[in-house]
Amino acid sequence: MTTSWRPHQVCLRPLSPQAGHEVALKAWAQWCEQNAGSTCELALSGHWLITCAAPPEQALAQWDHYLGLNAIALEQGWVLRSVSMPSWSLSCAAPRALVDGLKNTAREHSVKLQWVGPWWARDAQRWLTALAKVPDPSSDEHTFNAMEAGLCTHLTVGLDGQGKRCLRQVWAEASDEAGLPEAVAPTQARTEQTRLDMAADTSLAPWPNPGSNTWQSGWADELDFAGPRVRTALWSWALLIMGVAACMAVAEQAQEATVAQAEAQAMLHRLERAKHQQTMARAAPRAASAAGLPTRQKLDEASTRQAAQVAQWLAYPWSAVIGRVEQSALQEQAVLTGFSLDISSLGAKLDARPPVRLQAALRDDASALRWVAAHGDGAQMLGRSALSAPFEAMTGHYALRAEATWPAGVQP
Repeated sequence: MTTSWRPHQVCLRPLSPQAGHEVALKAWAQWCEQNAGSTCELALSGHWLITCAAPPEQALAQWDHYLGLNAIALEQGWVLRSVSMPSWSLSCAAPRALVDGLKNTAREHSVKLQWVGPWWARDAQRWLTALAKVPDPSSDEHTFNAMEAGLCTHLTVGLDGQGKRCLRQVWAEASDEAGLPEAVAPTQARTEQTRLDMAADTSLAPWPNPGSNTWQSGWADELDFAGPRVRTALWSWALLIMGVAACMAVAEQAQEATVAQAEAQAMLHRLERAKHQQTMARAAPRAASAAGLPTRQKLDEASTRQAAQVAQWLAYPWSAVIGRVEQSALQEQAVLTGFSLDISSLGAKLDARPPVRLQAALRDDASALRWVAAHGDGAQMLGRSALSAPFEAMTGHYALRAEATWPAGVQP
């Protein structure tokens, strides 16, 4: 959290003008490992950059002419950032392999790259801002020199056709270890310079950025190779808090409205149910009085005959008849094998006597005759025949089958 408001400021440069960026990426990885989870502003040496005081289209034409860098090569191998001001433009590019390596390493160690750009950009912005506040009707040029070991970057400001100051030219030339150009021009009174002081054998060191405590955002932030920088203003936090409070108030009101709606719907359902019950209660007596009498008459007529017949079946002396049949069989030691009674004749007449058909196994003809006679008056022998399978019992040998009929209810 401490580096979110005051990020680390470090500078990265090659050990020599001819060296690649592998050593610098290794030093950057070591720094990220030691400062994992922090926020960083990373300044890049001018040895890796190409710069032009023109919009991107004109800058591409110059780079193609002087460096053989066409649009396809620029898109594939470089990261381009530009600044467009009312009276001047500035384009700057850094190798894509270097920028991607810096971003990937920072991501691996959760380091937030808040800004990655030319080390001289912010000093140049202060110089241009101060120069714009000083009235100077003369047409003399003003020069800004950004010196580092082995390289010097020059920015020249003059007057345009309308008499306004503009950035005329940006170029870099080789210098000695102190940062002084090999062909030193005569010192002019209108020249300002800044110097990057880093040890010769150091690729990464804290960035001695004078005036960083009073830094104001401006066009230098647009020269960010890691991505466009978004600064959060204090009033945006106030708007966020107000928005959250408004959302909470609206949510509470919406919840209250939902509860009130649910209660109103429940009350409506209760009223509708009560109204329906009252309607049904008023309609029930009328329906009963209109349809009650015919319904009762139909039910009585349909069930009278069945009820009378069932009553006769229940009143029939079943126990006496069955007891008489069992007693006759026991008297003549007959084995009863069949008993059937036709109940359909019950109810035809009040004194009806349903016929009972009997079948039994007997020892001889005399036993068969006595068995039939034991049932009383009206009993008749229907037939006799030999058993297909005679059997022996404790009471004797049974080889005869006899059938008889008896009007039930006749007393012996």
